[in-house]
Amino acid sequence: MGRWSYSIALVLLAACGAEEAGVVTTTVPGVDEPVTGSRTVSQGGPQDIAVFRGIVARGEVPAPETLDPVGFFAEHAVDLPLADCGEDVCIHPSLAVAPRFNGDNWTMAFIAMNTPVDPTTLERPPVHLAVAVDVSSDDPAAIATINEGLGVIARGLGVDDRLSVIEYANTARVLVEDASPEPSPMAPVGATPTDFAADLYGALATAGRLVDGDATGRAGRILLISSGAASAGITDEARIVNLAESYARAGVAISVVGFGDLSAREAALLSELGDLGAGTFSLAEDDGDLAQILDNQARTSLFPLATDFSVAITPSEGYRVGRVWGARRGTVKDGVAFLDSPALFVGHRTGASDTSRGRRGGGGGLFVELIAEDGAESLGPSLPAFSYEASWIANDGAPRTATAAVVNPLAPGQNPVDMWPEFSAGEKPFMMLNMFLALRTAVDLYAAGDCARSRGVEEMMAPSVEAYQARLPDEDIGADWILLQDLTDNITQKCGEALGVEDPEAQTIVRPVDSGIGCMFI
Repeated sequence: MGRWSYSIALVLLAACGAEEAGVVTTTVPGVDEPVTGSRTVSQGGPQDIAVFRGIVARGEVPAPETLDPVGFFAEHAVDLPLADCGEDVCIHPSLAVAPRFNGDNWTMAFIAMNTPVDPTTLERPPVHLAVAVDVSSDDPAAIATINEGLGVIARGLGVDDRLSVIEYANTARVLVEDASPEPSPMAPVGATPTDFAADLYGALATAGRLVDGDATGRAGRILLISSGAASAGITDEARIVNLAESYARAGVAISVVGFGDLSAREAALLSELGDLGAGTFSLAEDDGDLAQILDNQARTSLFPLATDFSVAITPSEGYRVGRVWGARRGTVKDGVAFLDSPALFVGHRTGASDTSRGRRGGGGGLFVELIAEDGAESLGPSLPAFSYEASWIANDGAPRTATAAVVNPLAPGQNPVDMWPEFSAGEKPFMMLNMFLALRTAVDLYAAGDCARSRGVEEMMAPSVEAYQARLPDEDIGADWILLQDLTDNITQKCGEALGVEDPEAQTIVRPVDSGIGCMFI
């Protein structure tokens, strides 16, 4: 497949149809330059889109539901302004105004959070960690890697911590119970032959019973290492999630590691489990990746910052809320967008950070599309586009609130001069969102049988990506672009096979300019 390499001048003219090209340079302190003293406040749930990327790597086209926005954004490193708000949780709103590819207006709000709290200064409470390992799959290499990882995890625990290990197939079996992490012989998981059924519910119930019933006051933590199957015992997915949620509400952190060739349904179940508590969901792409994830689990401590967190994003006069992305718990009610989370946490990892495979984190937040009402442009410029109001319970038990409004220098629905996007803060979050929308549009159109427009997403995005990378070279956006190119190659091949054409590259390409993606060149 051909690729594009435009000069900047050509990008400006081709991307959104601007008649003249002008250059606007925006420097935002603490955003365009490295930030120290601030740490991103993370959501639980997926930390990558390994399922999606794995399908593309196999030459296939993923189903739209396999592209998880929370996991996609978590693969991106995003610098925020300094966390100097005087609270443990600082909220950073920002606004982007850009043209769409069809010339319409694209106005987007973004809410992100960070903290001045340095987790290295916090005292970690003693932990009782229960590791539940799925041994039902016929994958001896993965089981060997998991056993090595269990040794690393045990060595990473403190002298006052306790470890329990459960293996499960058709039933759950406790191998180690309430053990000191001091070096001692440990029965390996997977040593007993199985019938390749998986009692996921029973494994969670066993792990939860061990840590939730710890009478010593240790903090409970469950690490589930699973192939995603739930084929023995109680298999109803809603009951499995409800069981895990009951432990999360009792203060038990739940992290999930998936391995093997998970179906979309299996991956969705594990993702939902990882989204419940102060934990994460990661999918290992291979045995080496599995070893790295388990090593990260051994090195990572999670510290709660707040509970009962809620933020409401209210559109100002002249706007209404459109689509919402980036938070599994994001909702829209009565025209107001909400993000509610039972807990916010900050993590600390000892040793070298893993910056491979996109696991840097930091891109999380809530995106809210603001659509101008008919005639709203007459309201004029320099008025608020939206406001937010946040509330939470701090670690000292006291309630906290924060509120602010963000002004649009343009009138509602008005595009910027020369069609150049305008940002109230950093550009990258919005470029990150656009790359997600491009990938999602491509798989949506392919799933709908529209090969021409699905293939056209890459061609449409090329000028924006080339221009962005020319000014702000970014490893994450570059990786997104390669993924979109690889996806388009797969779509081209699959569509050509379905149509029986001799040269798949000769198929028609139509740029889907009405797809709602912003034209984000810088």
